[in-house]
Amino acid sequence: MTSISYSPREDGYDFFISNRWGKKYHFKILTFPVPGGLLSVAMELAEETEDYFPRQMEVLSDFDADIELAELQLKAKIKKEINQQSLKKGNKDTLDFKDRSLSGVILADGEADMSDPIFAVDGRKITFQQFCKMLSPYCIFKFKFEILDTLE
Repeated sequence: MTSISYSPREDGYDFFISNRWGKKYHFKILTFPVPGGLLSVAMELAEETEDYFPRQMEVLSDFDADIELAELQLKAKIKKEINQQSLKKGNKDTLDFKDRSLSGVILADGEADMSDPIFAVDGRKITFQQFCKMLSPYCIFKFKFEILDTLE
C-alpha cells in the first residue's frame, strides 16, 4: 500500500496577515486531496512554547471545487480567528472570560496530567486549574458547552 503525505509546513505557500491590533502572523497554506474532497489547511508558523499553541485551520471542499475560492474561505477563517479574543486579564494577573464566552481548541487526551495545558484559547495554553479559576466567579450560573468540528 502506498501512502502519500502532504505537509503544509514543507510544501505550502506563505500567507502573512495582521490582526486588528497590529500583531503579525505567518501561516503556510496547502490544498490537497483527501477521501472526502479537497482539504485546505493553514498552519501558523510560530514556535510552540509553554504558553503558546500555534493555530491550525482547515476547510473541506468538494473534489471539483475552485481551489482559489476554498483558500479564500480558509483565509477568511484565519482572519476571523486572529481577530477574536476570548481571554482578558483579570485581577492579580489571572485570566478571565471576555464577554462570558470562551472559544478555542481542546489539547488534552484522556491521559493528560491536569497540571499540563489542556486548552488553547487565543493561541494561549490554559491548564485545567486556570480554567477552573476562570469559572469560579460564575458558580451559580447556567452554562452551555458546545463542541464544534474543526471544519466549521
